[in-house]
Amino acid sequence: MTDLDTPTRLTGMQFLVPLLGYVVLLAVPTTLFFVPVLEAQPTLGVPALLFAVAVVYSATRLLGLMWQARPQWLTIGFWIFTYCWIAVAGLTQALADANPLGVTLTRDDQLLQGLVVLVGMICFDVGSRVRPAQPRPPRRFLDPRRVVLLGWTSVVLSPLFVLVLGGPAALLSSREAVTDSLSDQGLLSAASGDAIGGTLATVANVLTYIAMLTLGKLLVDDRVLRRVVSNQLLFALLVGLNLLINNPISNSRFWAFTVILGVLYLWRRTARPLMLAAFVTGFAMATLVVFPYLDAYRVSESTARQYNVRLNDFSNPVDYVLAKTDYGSVTDVGIALRVTDQHGFSYGEQLLGDVLFWFPRALWPDKPVNTTVLIAHQIGYEFTNLDSPLWAEGWIDFGWVGVVAFLGGAGIVARRLDDSLLRARLLALDGRTPLAAVGVPAIAGYEFILLRGSLLQAMARIVVMVGLLWLLSRRENPLPDDEPSPAPALEGAST
Repeated sequence: MTDLDTPTRLTGMQFLVPLLGYVVLLAVPTTLFFVPVLEAQPTLGVPALLFAVAVVYSATRLLGLMWQARPQWLTIGFWIFTYCWIAVAGLTQALADANPLGVTLTRDDQLLQGLVVLVGMICFDVGSRVRPAQPRPPRRFLDPRRVVLLGWTSVVLSPLFVLVLGGPAALLSSREAVTDSLSDQGLLSAASGDAIGGTLATVANVLTYIAMLTLGKLLVDDRVLRRVVSNQLLFALLVGLNLLINNPISNSRFWAFTVILGVLYLWRRTARPLMLAAFVTGFAMATLVVFPYLDAYRVSESTARQYNVRLNDFSNPVDYVLAKTDYGSVTDVGIALRVTDQHGFSYGEQLLGDVLFWFPRALWPDKPVNTTVLIAHQIGYEFTNLDSPLWAEGWIDFGWVGVVAFLGGAGIVARRLDDSLLRARLLALDGRTPLAAVGVPAIAGYEFILLRGSLLQAMARIVVMVGLLWLLSRRENPLPDDEPSPAPALEGAST
């Protein structure tokens, strides 16, 4: 048995705190969401039972991950997303027979919706338990010179980024102010297909984020680099740039999550048993009771009225789950079923559009539109910036086969990446930084955007992110003799 397979031994409070977290995961939504609905003429039936199973299933998987006390961030992220936006939201809406999009789902729709959700969860769970017979040690490592070069490049280009995005006033004002600035400059319009403005915003966001994350990791790992004053100055500048360009005021909440989570996942102390349990429980609760309030600067009141988007004008937490599109992911799964009932499956056409997101629509007039557009048009909803979670993407492409393939494949990928991070932390590598040690936290932070969807909308940033990380690394043997040295105990493990 390898060190990677050795279970972490938890004792005392390390064992009991996850149990307390599990109680919180079940008690809080019951108190805030389920009980108020049950007291006001609930709609009971098989769909509600399926979502109740989903709530317990996702909470139990989070308990198991807290007990394992290992930084399996992609697997943890999936179950937090599923717990909040799919299971808890789904059960609340099924009991109330209401949803944020105001669409009526028949009992048959709700039944199939619940089955699709549960099958996807099971497929991910199975996939996340599949491991290669012979795991390989890290082969790619960060190149310090390239990382420093990227950092200074970000600093040099930052005035251009800030100017194009509307200046500090717009970046610290609202997300809509940045969009208006790009539109005023002719960089964001139907004629340009949003390509120029969207590309500039993507590069600005990702470049400054990856530069800060990789340099920060190198400074932690390499004492020599950390003592260089210019590197300290560069890191301080990059932190400032990220506060300006990647702040949660002018960016989507999910992108702000990406930056914050990437930093937290990179911090080794978060893998300690008590810290990990506190993080999982706290973050899951925040997605339910804090997340809806974070859109205060998202759009103006006039835009909200134009698209009939509800702002923070509710008195109880359950109102958000039932009336705000923030919690419409599970509803969109149900609407996706209607899309295929009326138009049939796309048989990979949507997936092809996701992969070829970069291909100009002018050269491909029939290029598939965003899946969220299909969902919005299906119910006559003018606001098309909806969710299209992985369940909906898989269903629209291939039906049941798509759900099994998309979610099962996601589980396999999550396990491989989580294992690569664990292996990178366990091996002694002479002070060098494996690409996985910083790449996996970065991707794990972005996972919520990929899960929420749509895939077409999420592809640009993840491709730029992975491309930059690859360019910042070089292939090397893990050790001169190409064999891993004896591994130290994983941070946070109790023996």
